[in-house]
Order: sequence, then structure tokens, then C-alpha cells
Amino acid sequence: MSFNFDERVERYHTDSEKWLKYRDRDILPLWIADTDFRVAPAIQEALQQRVAHGVFGYADDQGALARATAQWAASQYEWSIDPDWVVPLSGIKPIFSLLQESLLSTDQASVCTTPIYPPFTHSARAAGREQRLLPIPLFKNDNPLAMPLPALMTQERLLFICNPHNPGGKRYDRETLQRLADYADTYDLWVCSDEVHADLQLDPHSRHIPFASLSTRCEQRSITLLSAAKAFNLAGLGCAVAIIPNDDLRARLRRAIAQRLPVPNSLGVVATLAAWQEGEAWLAAQRDYLRLNRDRLVAHIATLPDLQVATPDAGFLAWIDASRLKLTDPQRWFEHHGLGLTGGAPFGDPQAVRLNFGCPRSRLDLALTRLTSAIDSL
Repeated sequence: MSFNFDERVERYHTDSEKWLKYRDRDILPLWIADTDFRVAPAIQEALQQRVAHGVFGYADDQGALARATAQWAASQYEWSIDPDWVVPLSGIKPIFSLLQESLLSTDQASVCTTPIYPPFTHSARAAGREQRLLPIPLFKNDNPLAMPLPALMTQERLLFICNPHNPGGKRYDRETLQRLADYADTYDLWVCSDEVHADLQLDPHSRHIPFASLSTRCEQRSITLLSAAKAFNLAGLGCAVAIIPNDDLRARLRRAIAQRLPVPNSLGVVATLAAWQEGEAWLAAQRDYLRLNRDRLVAHIATLPDLQVATPDAGFLAWIDASRLKLTDPQRWFEHHGLGLTGGAPFGDPQAVRLNFGCPRSRLDLALTRLTSAIDSL
């Protein structure tokens, strides 16, 4: 079955945050992390059937989401999990603050790398907790995740990792994960591993490795966050899962989640089940399309010596170093040239920008033309 990722779907007249930001302006929205592709036909059909029923009261999926999570983890990552470990979530971002508050006392701190997806660092401030940042040199070597891991003080108790990494799309190989596992063992850290981009490995010969799958010890100290939102473009439907093998930790967090967060959106559950049970062929086709987009983008930026890009191993988000341009605000400057990118400052690097290449190739080509024109204008 073929899928048309070249289709340009009109999104200005929907509730798209990505497109509404630049409505009535000649700026290509390449910022927020959703793609411009229609969802897999199986997902659309499942949603249409559920909507046709017409009643949307309180929902209980009767464990279907947990069972689908276990089946997906086994088929995609060769990771065997117990469905009882799965805790349904209405989203990922609120969990970061909830973990800070639930697992850390007010005098304890978390640890994460930088640059990093902003909710990791924002969550510490929101929870009134300290956080130690470990810089990773995304443009300095072939394996930026092989960063030195410094000694910690006694107050650090929670390590956040983002695998594959956001920004940059770097995948964590087994050696890097083992170094992190040893680090967590040494300092007795809980590990929250955000793996929502796991299903978008762009190398057809690579398989995602969950942190928790390394060993029983890793399982017992881990909270793994998964969702079909990124890989299947379902971010607006409010459904994710946490996989928590440690019985005491899971019971503790279930109570906190029940008190603080709504249950997953019922349509989000329907869409996620369809994605993980019937969407594998569509996902494989999307990965092929994104790989060609990535290669096109990276090759083009290589012709622009004032920019550097970290070639993504996974996902649809390119991290671009614009420091050689010597601009006060690269994101704002690119906007003036018709490119709506994500600014790097909230991630920890104000001289970088993030570009979403999860779009039809014709739109990407227009973006690359504008990128060259912007650089030439200097």
C-alpha cells in the first residue's frame, strides 16, 4: 500500500498551533514538533468509527492500552514488559514536574543534559527544585553523547534523559546507555527516560534501545515515557504511557498521577491502539520519506559554511548552529527571511535554531531556498 506524504494539507483553517502562529504572514512554520502529514488510514478509520457512535462519556480502556504497549515494545524494541507496568497518561510534559515533586524533597535536585527539550528544565523551576545541567557538545565530535559525566553531590536523585535526544535527534547507542546506567548506579539515581521519538529511527538498520531494557537493575530504577504522538502525528489527542517496572515506585506515581492529571483522552486511546496495532507499514513509509528529507536538508546546509547541523539519527527535528552568523537573535532573523524556526535559547543555546523537516518535500525545498537567500543577504 502506498502513502502520499507529498500531499500539502491545508492547516491554516484548523486549530493548528503550528500554523496559526504565522497566519497571514509569509513565513513557513517549521517550528513546533508535529508533522504536516495526514495520519495513517487505519487511525483515521478507527477515529471515524468511534465518533460515529456519538457517545463520549467517562472511558475505561480495560487494559487495552497497556497490552498494546507491551506488544509494541516487544515487536519494535525487543523489550519484554509486563502490561501491569504500564501507567496511562494524558500527556508527557506534566510528568516532569510531577516526578520532581514526587521523588525529590525540596533540598534534592535532578540532573539533565543541555541543550535539552525545555520542559525538562522548566519542570525543576515549576516544582521548586534545583537542577544540574550537563553540557553535551552537539557539534564537536561524531558522538556528542559520549560526554564526560561529572561527580555529583549527595542531593541529586533523579536523572532525565531524552532518547533519541531532543534537540539534535541523536540516538543513544548501547555503550552510551550503559555509561548512563553505571552513572545512575553510582549515585543511586532514579532515571526518567523520555523516548517519545523512539519509533522514528531513520537508519533502516537501527533499532531503538530503551534505557530500561539494558538490565533488571535499569528496569527497577526507571520511568520510561512512550507515546504514539510524534511518530504517528497524534500530539493533539492527549495519550501517552509511563512504563514503571518497580512496584513501589509505580504505586507511588499512580497515586500522584490520579490526583494531579486527567485520564487519557478516549479518542487518543483509540488512535494510539490503531497506530500500534495497524500502523506499522505507514510508519515505515514515513521513516523512508523523512530520511530523504533529512539527507536533502543536511546536504544543503553543507553548502552553507556559516551554518552547521547535527545530522539527526531519528525524528524530524534538525538542530542548526548559527553562531557563525554572529546574530543577537537567529530565530527572529530567520523569521524576517520567511522561516519560522524554533529558537535555541529555551533549549540552552541561543545561537542555535531547530528546524522541523516533517513536511512535504516541496515545502522543504522552499525552506532551503529561503535559507540560502537569508545567508546570501549577509
